[in-house]
Amino acid sequence: MKNIYKYLILSFVLSLTGIDSFSQNFHAGPKGGVTFTQVDGDGYGGYHKVGYNIGGFVYRQISKNNRWDLQFEIEYMKKGSRHTPDYETGNMKDYNLTLNYMQIPIIVRYNMRHVSLEAGISIGTLVSSKEILDYEEIDYPFKTMEYAGILGINYHFTPKLWINGRYSVSLASIRAPYEEKLPMDLWGCRKPGQYNRILEVSVYYAFNGNHKL
Repeated sequence: MKNIYKYLILSFVLSLTGIDSFSQNFHAGPKGGVTFTQVDGDGYGGYHKVGYNIGGFVYRQISKNNRWDLQFEIEYMKKGSRHTPDYETGNMKDYNLTLNYMQIPIIVRYNMRHVSLEAGISIGTLVSSKEILDYEEIDYPFKTMEYAGILGINYHFTPKLWINGRYSVSLASIRAPYEEKLPMDLWGCRKPGQYNRILEVSVYYAFNGNHKL
């Protein structure tokens, strides 16, 4: 993971230096946006946890007709789950889960003028976590690594600026079942474990972008 971080940072810096031999092939810039997340298996439905992502990216064309790009990102993202007392349903639980990740999405993008479609995977490292149920902190660890699948769509305003809508879900449980310590026992539903599920809207700006409109 550290070697991948170093490669992405180096690629980002070289892209900004204007070195012709590098910048003609690689295109880089910052990204940032808002996330709406939930955790399958915690007993609370809905994308009620609002967070953010911020980071950088580098991409290059991988086809001669400019249709296909390969993109690497490095980003900090807040995920988790949120439930507030609901008087209408009678569910008075107050639950707040925050999961902070450093992650590397690896994306393949198919370009169609103003619109492009994307799919890929993300490898994440858990930086910190905090889980509170009814004002009491739960101390049961999450897995340090997360692997997620990604689908998304982009709208390109200019060759350098675009907005991205992305959906991602954990491919493996982010936490092992822990029976009685689980706030809401739904491990028997569908598949055991807990899984991040994220809706994300982000803005990208490539300093030397060359998207064909």
